[in-house]
Amino acid sequence: MDQKLKQITETFIKNEALSGTSLIMTIFGDCIFPHGGVISLASLIQLMDVFGFNERSVRTAVFRLVQNDWLVSEKIGRTSYYRVTESSRARFITADQKIYSYSHQEWDQKWDLVLLSSVELENKVLLKKELEWLGFANIATNVMAFPGCDHQKLQNLLLNLKMTEQVVVFKAEALQLWQESYPTLKRMVAINWPIQELHQRYEKFIHDFREFFQLVENEDEIDPVQAFQIRILLIHQYRRILLKDPNLPFELLPSNWLSLNARNLTTNLYQTVVSAGEEFFMDTARTSEGSMPVVHPQFNKRFGGLRLEEVTY
Repeated sequence: MDQKLKQITETFIKNEALSGTSLIMTIFGDCIFPHGGVISLASLIQLMDVFGFNERSVRTAVFRLVQNDWLVSEKIGRTSYYRVTESSRARFITADQKIYSYSHQEWDQKWDLVLLSSVELENKVLLKKELEWLGFANIATNVMAFPGCDHQKLQNLLLNLKMTEQVVVFKAEALQLWQESYPTLKRMVAINWPIQELHQRYEKFIHDFREFFQLVENEDEIDPVQAFQIRILLIHQYRRILLKDPNLPFELLPSNWLSLNARNLTTNLYQTVVSAGEEFFMDTARTSEGSMPVVHPQFNKRFGGLRLEEVTY
């Protein structure tokens, strides 16, 4: 095991004070879900051990995830297994698309507004939270907005929440009453969306993982355990930023916006460590039928297509 890489990894894990429940969610999304979505508790404990989590903390974390309906447990003989619930499956698919499949549509200069004044009070908090998941922000009392949202996702959300009769959706356009309105729009966006916070998080992410990449990019062979650690830490930190990033049009963002830089670094580092990391995962993870099933074909399409044959397993 490369000592320099080991030192950097251990320091990173210590400084980040990682959440066990959140890290398990990353392992499920990155590794377990594309291999069928179920794993033995004993295997999960082994996988979490390389990040410094003991058996007790893993048991506590999965208990919380079961309580929150992300996972469901099943006992066969004396062994416990955990799988993705049917209700959380859609969230895993959505997160998978957001993390591994880049999408940034050209903006049509239109804004989508959702009026919440007719929403029953007990439903308003839930609806606002779900709209924020889609990138909307609360720009005024009872008004959520997003510049060019995915109308299919918005429609599905309102149908699933049975709120189609409680909200009104408008399409709006900023009038060009003066020669250059973008500075004003950018200020409005900076006030209502966490632009500065996201910029700082992208900066830190690039700084942290650029060092990892410099250490592994020219290595002919990477230790599987180290590769797995880097792969999960990379996706864990990237996921946490992306789930906060509303993916706004570039016209409304600062000129030094770092999302594309972060994605390029993530793509290159993931491509470098994915195969060796998959080797450790497959050697460790078990289901009630034995080793993990063959990975879903969608896995090899991550980040524009994984280049390595070995990750098909």
